Amino acid sequence: MAGMSPWHQLERELDAWAAAGRRATLWWRDDDAGRPGAALDRLLALLGDEVPLCLAVVPARADETLAARLAPTSVQVAVHGFDHRDRARRGGKKSEFPEDRDLDAGKAEIERGRIRLDEIFGARLLPLFVPPWNRLAAALVPALPELGFRGLSRFAPRHREFPVAGLVEINTHVDPVAWHGGGFLGQRPVLESLVGHLAARRGGRADADEPTGILSHHARHDEALWDFLANLKEALDGHRAAHWLSPVDAFSLGR
Repeated sequence: MAGMSPWHQLERELDAWAAAGRRATLWWRDDDAGRPGAALDRLLALLGDEVPLCLAVVPARADETLAARLAPTSVQVAVHGFDHRDRARRGGKKSEFPEDRDLDAGKAEIERGRIRLDEIFGARLLPLFVPPWNRLAAALVPALPELGFRGLSRFAPRHREFPVAGLVEINTHVDPVAWHGGGFLGQRPVLESLVGHLAARRGGRADADEPTGILSHHARHDEALWDFLANLKEALDGHRAAHWLSPVDAFSLGR
């Protein structure tokens, strides 16, 4: 596909799913939510009723104003850490729950976050944990079910065999934010990551049952990124093989 535009590559990949009689399942997660505002309003308007949204909310930043803003929508909420503070050692990759953090302290804070969001959002809250920066100490993963969670979402293709009973992992795979430079990463690398995961699923090189996840951070979008997301939604909505899943369906949380 050398020389082919990245949008054409996406169309070709979706055509291959359709030719095989398969659905290219997708889901959308947006991170770092706290209070309502213009950027969140813009995301909700962009996705409309066509794309179900999982909003990862930071418990320490949220209050009833966000619940009121989401009341007329179908948006579902996940627990995004507790306060989104980096507790990694200097020089380490950012993490609220790094490997060397006290295990009991981490568990207590995760549970505290779930309880707080349950009080604010009630039935809108999913038993789904999204660790800030997509990093979580390995020892905390098997503790999530005892803390009231049935789902975990990070970044990158999941392992085919997930060892924790009672816990489903569905990750995101496409991040359009240029974290080291700010703004939009660019349509070619973002579309290549999308096509790459879809192709890996179709070809058996990645777990075919894990829906391809789009990750956004509404507060970090520049105009180029907003324009790209609008075009991406239009391209996916317009293809018969692309199928959006709600987070409940993606994680089988309604069964």
